[in-house]
Amino acid sequence: MKKLLLSGLALTFTFAVVAQNNRESVQSRLNEATKTQKRMVQRPSDGAIVPTRAINPTVSANRGSMVENVIGQTTYDLQSNYGSVGNRVKRNNDNTISVVWTKGDAPTAYPDRGMGYNYFDGSAWGPAPTARQEAYRTGWPNIGVTGTGGEVVVNHGTNPTNIHTRATKGSGAWTSGALGTTTVTWPRMVVGGANGNSVHVLGNPNAAPFYNFYSRSTDGGATWVDENLVLPNYSTYLFEGSVDGYDIDSRGDVVAIVLGGFSESLVMYKSTDNGATWTTTVINEFPLAPYDPNLGISDVDGDGVADTIPTTDSGISCVIDNNGTVHVVTGSTRILCEVSPDVSYFPGTDGLLYWNETMPAGDITNNVIAFVEDIDGSGVIELAPNIAIYQCGLTSMPSLGVDANNNIHLVYSSIIENTTNGNPDPAWEESFRNSFYMASADMGMNWTTPVRLNGSDFDEMVWPMLPKSIGSTVDVFYYKDGEPGNTFQPTGNPDVPGPYDIIHTPQPNLLLGVNENPAAQQIAVFPNPASADLQINFNLASAEEVTLQLVDVLGKTTFSTSMNAAAGFNTKSVDVRGFASGIYTLNIVTANGISTEKVVVK
Repeated sequence: MKKLLLSGLALTFTFAVVAQNNRESVQSRLNEATKTQKRMVQRPSDGAIVPTRAINPTVSANRGSMVENVIGQTTYDLQSNYGSVGNRVKRNNDNTISVVWTKGDAPTAYPDRGMGYNYFDGSAWGPAPTARQEAYRTGWPNIGVTGTGGEVVVNHGTNPTNIHTRATKGSGAWTSGALGTTTVTWPRMVVGGANGNSVHVLGNPNAAPFYNFYSRSTDGGATWVDENLVLPNYSTYLFEGSVDGYDIDSRGDVVAIVLGGFSESLVMYKSTDNGATWTTTVINEFPLAPYDPNLGISDVDGDGVADTIPTTDSGISCVIDNNGTVHVVTGSTRILCEVSPDVSYFPGTDGLLYWNETMPAGDITNNVIAFVEDIDGSGVIELAPNIAIYQCGLTSMPSLGVDANNNIHLVYSSIIENTTNGNPDPAWEESFRNSFYMASADMGMNWTTPVRLNGSDFDEMVWPMLPKSIGSTVDVFYYKDGEPGNTFQPTGNPDVPGPYDIIHTPQPNLLLGVNENPAAQQIAVFPNPASADLQINFNLASAEEVTLQLVDVLGKTTFSTSMNAAAGFNTKSVDVRGFASGIYTLNIVTANGISTEKVVVK
């Protein structure tokens, strides 16, 4: 425990400027009713709960206008058991895009469940599919494109692990079959290798001891050189491993796997030889790891009383950047085991956590980069009495991508305050979630202000997805319907099944051109720290209207003004006498992008 505490202190110092927030300040904005809600951590199941309430008619009548591109639909409304969906979007260098999802339209057993698929040919999407692609029941697809231009999809069900291939992306018949002798469910898959024809698969057999298995092909999935391998020293770090909480990425011969969360450590396995050998990093160490809840309560300090332990949820995304560095984002949660072996978590935990390989590892629970937006500026997050359950935190479901300039892009879902599904029963009244987009140009040291992708207060927008490779336009995908939650998750409020619309919403790249042509140059702020007048000096390449913003550590814009700036030198004085003491981000917003500086008010 002492080692973990020392690691946490080091990270708090490192992130005084980097993450700008810690878990205590983020949690302090939530009311007690939200923070103290507790649920049992439950293993995934394919069984649906029979819904007991219809969607509130007020919500149905006030849904958004659906101006986004609807590329598909599904009544089966569970896409992930713990927050993130893996590699379901593949963007290619020719700007074509392949997208898959779990589709089913025959509740409640969904015998028709399988792969939903659509393809963007560079100018238009194909028609939304009316049925699954394969001939038998499957789920949880991940997609990749090989170096020869063929498509590969891996999913679970029937075999129990399936592989579907075709020679040309976007067209032709699928060849489907068992993935060798691989026996994993809830798979994640990525295509990589020096020639682009290696297929890496990770999943869980959903059987004791619940270790995650890894399989590898070097010929596009025709044959498998490794199958059902347990990664090195697995039991040293993990008691079991997650059954649906992991992600995988590959860039050439570099492969990264990140798994864990809840009452497990968050662990990264990395290979630089296309999966032949692996190194291990414990990104976030669970203090009792490897923790077997069958053997005792969550007692960290040995006083015989169960402790509530800050940890990560299993909504995990990882991406390998252009230099081979791994970036990881996951949600926050807390766990408690008062009676062995029952582990509970707190869904009313907030905070999206970030880490990359240049940062200290061991305790990342203070590395908060995003959280529930305080829309009304009250300092308190007002939510409906009940929380729709996705087995993750209030801000989670991350998906990462990287562009050609090595900018890191992130989408996630977060609950929206002051929204409600309108249910008159407080036990069933829930707030909606929306999806957000943000980006970093400096290895996660600073992030743009999150962009809410749709302003509707009457739509649930969850499981957002990015391709790992980002172009000049950021292609965001998410699932959207008119009621919080889903039919399958363990909750006291079973919802009506779907339908979910699968949405594509292209977003402008927030950092396009930032690295090679900064929006504003030669920025100087003084005095810094400031207590009265803050002087802001900057240069522009050409005359234009510029917006200056000061954003506090909770993401609230405390000052904003526009000015007609000249080509060359510009200056602006801001009176900060009425500002609360603390760290602020200065945003200088121009047509070319956003330049930022840190400002301290004392």
